[in-house]
Amino acid sequence: MYPVRLVGSNVVLREIEPDDWREARVLDSDPEVVRYQTNDLLDEAGTKAALARSIGFASVVPRTVYDFAICLPGEERYVGRAGLGIGRPEHREASVWFHLRRDHWGRGLGSAALTALLDFAFGELGLHRIFGDCDPRNLHSARLMERVGMVREAHFRENYWVKGEWCGAFIYAVLEQDWRALKARKVR
Repeated sequence: MYPVRLVGSNVVLREIEPDDWREARVLDSDPEVVRYQTNDLLDEAGTKAALARSIGFASVVPRTVYDFAICLPGEERYVGRAGLGIGRPEHREASVWFHLRRDHWGRGLGSAALTALLDFAFGELGLHRIFGDCDPRNLHSARLMERVGMVREAHFRENYWVKGEWCGAFIYAVLEQDWRALKARKVR
């Protein structure tokens, strides 16, 4: 399935392109954006390599990774990234991720992008369960997942070593039937 283009309430998710590296550098070089990610700041070569990996995933058959550029409607400019990875296709389960340029925080773009991803995952892809994780100190990501209807299922304490410290994880998830019920309530 390529190319995929998703339209949300105030975002467009499109396939990542090689020329996105300049805009992606804004995210990859911002300490506040990468603060709770497992990767450190990336240099230009690191950004280009990360985008090349994402572009490569799009051609794998069957496709199990959907990594998108978040754009504003009417623009194709990369302001963030959101995606999902189907790690266990036999269980119809996938994980989600998202991050935005700091100058776009607090505008509802993350919620809109995640909602579009969940619609795609449960609709087009027929998945059953979607989960995401975040560092417990990353309250913005935790609230975002809660805002779209994901439920916290776990709090792992000091379960991974990142950037010289033990970190924990909140695990959030939503099931297909819960997502459909949530969407039906919003339509009324």
